Amino acid sequence: MLKTIARKSLCIVLATGVICSVFSVSFSQAAKKAALKTKKMSMKVGQSKKVAIKKRNKKAVYRFVSSSPKKASVSKSGVIKAKKTGTVKITVTEKIKKKTRKLGKVTVQIKEKDTKNVPTVTNAPASAAPSSAAPASAAPASAAPTDQPSEQPTQTPASTMKPIGPYVEDTSSDVPSDFSKVIKENEGTVEDITYDSTVIKEGAIVKRKAKVVLPKDYSADKKYPVVYMQHGIFGNETTMYGEKVQNVFWNAMANGDAEEMIAVFPNACANATGGSVGEKGGFNTEHYSAYNNFLNDLEKCLMPYINEHYSTLTGRENTAICGFSMGGRVTLHIGFTLQDTFRYIGAFCPAPGIFTHNDHDVNETGLFTPETFTLQDQYMNDTLVMIVKGTTDGTVKQFPKDYHDALTANNVPHIYFELPGGHDGSVYKPGLYNFLRRIFHREG
Repeated sequence: MLKTIARKSLCIVLATGVICSVFSVSFSQAAKKAALKTKKMSMKVGQSKKVAIKKRNKKAVYRFVSSSPKKASVSKSGVIKAKKTGTVKITVTEKIKKKTRKLGKVTVQIKEKDTKNVPTVTNAPASAAPSSAAPASAAPASAAPTDQPSEQPTQTPASTMKPIGPYVEDTSSDVPSDFSKVIKENEGTVEDITYDSTVIKEGAIVKRKAKVVLPKDYSADKKYPVVYMQHGIFGNETTMYGEKVQNVFWNAMANGDAEEMIAVFPNACANATGGSVGEKGGFNTEHYSAYNNFLNDLEKCLMPYINEHYSTLTGRENTAICGFSMGGRVTLHIGFTLQDTFRYIGAFCPAPGIFTHNDHDVNETGLFTPETFTLQDQYMNDTLVMIVKGTTDGTVKQFPKDYHDALTANNVPHIYFELPGGHDGSVYKPGLYNFLRRIFHREG
C-alpha cells in the first residue's frame, strides 16, 4: 500500500515538474517575442528615421511596407524617408522559417520642414546665402579646424551640372602610370575630426572620428563637392589614409581629370567600439549590422558636421559615395537607399550582403532583392553607378557581378569594370581614379 502511494506521489511530482517546465519554456518564448517599440512617429519632410523593434530575433526576416511610398518610403532595413506631408502607416512583419507574424503598424505623421530663419537657396553664385542650418547634434566648433567658414553650405543648381549619360557610356578604364604615387607638389592637407553620433547607443552621444582630405590650396572662399569613401571590413578611419588613397584624389585633381573636391574617410563600422564584435573574428551578423547602421550615422551625424565645418556644396549633384570591399557594400546600401542624397555611387570589389547570401558561414538576409535593387524613375538617367571587380578576386568572388547582373536586368544604366588583379589596391585604386574623373562636372 505504501509503495503504491509512493509511486502515485512520484508521478504527481514528475507530472507537475513537466507542466511547470513546459509553462516556463512557453513563457520564456513568449517573453522573447519581438515587438514594435513605438506605434506612433512624428517626422518632417526630408527626415529619416528607423523603425525600432525590441527583442529582435536574429534568425528572423523583418519586412516593412509603406501605405503610401510617395509620402514616405521605407527601406529593407526599416529606414523611413519622409517625402510629403500627411499620414502614412508602415506595416511590419516578422518571418521565421515559414511562419510569418504581423508585429503591427507604425503611424507616421509627416509635417512640413521648419522654414523659420532658414535662408532660401537661389541660383546665385557659390558665395550666396547658405541652404540650411546644421543640426544640434554636430560637434562643437572648438573641435573643428580653426580656419573653417561660419556660413552654411550652398547647393549648385541642377541645371548647371553636365548630364550623366556620356560618363556612363565612357568605357575607358585607363589611368596614368603615376596615378597613385606620392607626388609632393600635388598634395593638399588631411585633418582629423571628432563628431558626435546620436545613432550608436539609444539616448547617448558617442564620439566618432574621421579624416578629411582637402584639395591643394583649399580655401574657405570657395565651395567644394564632397565624396565619402568607406574602408573594408576590420578597417577604420585610418585605413584608406594608411593606404595612401588621398594621393589618388590629389593626383586626379592635379592632372585635371577630376574636379576639386573634399574627401572624407570615416569609420564605417557604426557601433560603440567602431570595431569587430561577436564570434568568428567578426564574421557575423552582429558585426555586419554595425556597417548597415552607418547609413544613419552618415546621414544624421557625419554629413551635417562636414557641411557645418567645411566649405561645401550640398545637394545630390554635389555629393558622392564610394568604398572598397565591405565599404563597397556600405556604398551600395546607402547610395540606393538615399537616392535623393547621392548622385554618384562607386563600389569597388563590393562584399556580399546586398542580396541574401551565405558567405564565411554567415547567413544574412539581403539589404535588397535583385528586383528592388534599382533606381527611382527620376534618378534612372541622372545617377552614375560604377561597380568594379578584380578578375582574380577570391575574397568577394562572384558577388560584384551578381550586383551588375541585377542592375542590367532592371535596365539601370551603370558602369561595370573587371580589372586585372585581386582584392586589393591593384583593383580598387584604378577603379577609384576612374570614378573620380566622372563625377561633379559642371557646364561651362
